Amino acid sequence: MLNVIDIVRGRSIADRKIRTAYLFIAPTIFFFSITFIYPGIYAIYLSLSKWAVTGGSEFVGFAQYIDVLQDKMFWKAIKNTVVLTLMSVPATMVLALMVALIFKAASTFPLRNLFRAIYFLPVITSAVAVAFVWSWIYQPEIGLLNAFLKIFGVSKQLWISGPKQVLPSLAIMNIWARLGFDMIIFWAGLQGIPEVYYEVARMDGAGPFTQFRKITLPLLNPQIVLVGVLEIIYALKIFDLVFVATSGGPVNSSRVVVMHIYDLAFSWNKMGEASVVAIYLFILIMAISIIQWNLVSKKVEY
Repeated sequence: MLNVIDIVRGRSIADRKIRTAYLFIAPTIFFFSITFIYPGIYAIYLSLSKWAVTGGSEFVGFAQYIDVLQDKMFWKAIKNTVVLTLMSVPATMVLALMVALIFKAASTFPLRNLFRAIYFLPVITSAVAVAFVWSWIYQPEIGLLNAFLKIFGVSKQLWISGPKQVLPSLAIMNIWARLGFDMIIFWAGLQGIPEVYYEVARMDGAGPFTQFRKITLPLLNPQIVLVGVLEIIYALKIFDLVFVATSGGPVNSSRVVVMHIYDLAFSWNKMGEASVVAIYLFILIMAISIIQWNLVSKKVEY
């Protein structure tokens, strides 16, 4: 009889602990539900309905999914987004890794912490402020960049005002804004690589390039994969820099997917089609992230 009472009492204590745990995580579950789960479900509902501004909706099934795929503007936005991603992400990762390696090599430099903070400043700066500053730098008539190039006899460039130059110009803005974030992650990863590996490699006659290729890159693989995934996600859903700097112009040369969603929903009152594009973007990001994680990730042991 005593054993039964102990078992019941133990279960009661365990149940109270479980209820307490759920009570503590309830605010997080509630926040996640109202900010992610509910909007996602509602977006699916809107994508299957013809939504009217005046109220009411009509169920149209997958018709809007087909309409979006036949929209030339949608494919224009997809192309611009992919091109911008390809221009900015690899360059950001390479430059961030180079800067991180420089900081590691200059471990005895007295002002290294100050310079690290300076590199990180763009990350905590408002994207709107970044876009305004770079818009002034790129200004064709009074911009700082053209004034500098004029010293070397380079003619006036249109930069974000030119259809062919706008995407490379936006890529430079994005690289500048994201470099510090990636650099910090790479620098932290470099600090976790034991110095003994490099000492043994030098004893075996390995030069700096061999050490980088055989030790640094393999052991930095988790950080490389993480940065790659995060940067691709960020680039595919970029909006604020482009919206403030170019508003998708000139002649839709810098229209990206999220800006297309914004215009569909709030400028053209096509909430259903906007939801469809958002779902397509979600699927694209999810697919790329899964593929990238499975193909690039590898476990390395020494």
